[in-house]
Amino acid sequence: MRPRELPLSADLMRNLLVHTAELPGADFRVLTYYVTAAPLGDTVRETAKTVAEAVKISRGSTSKSIARLVADGWLAPAFRVGTVPFYRAGNKVLELAEAEEAQAGQQMASVSHLPVRGFDGDE
Repeated sequence: MRPRELPLSADLMRNLLVHTAELPGADFRVLTYYVTAAPLGDTVRETAKTVAEAVKISRGSTSKSIARLVADGWLAPAFRVGTVPFYRAGNKVLELAEAEEAQAGQQMASVSHLPVRGFDGDE
């Protein structure tokens, strides 16, 4: 799934937090890095080592987090250069972003002003 410019919003970040709440805390930090490092759906062209250093998590923990996030659909492998894998936001992230965008585009309600009986506007 390749999105057309899907926005990264506070609502999307909140939904990601809620939907990944049962995963270890390091997973959300790693996911947040990948979601914010490139436009949604684009490959993050940084190694797991770079991600680990940025979010202050050991390389081993970062690798385990990435593996869990890929297995759960939050991250997706994009390509490999030799033995070094690169990732992008997975389908679960993109589906949440599309749902957010669709919801934002819908009119929530309309307000009509009704006349008030017996009120002439003078006080």
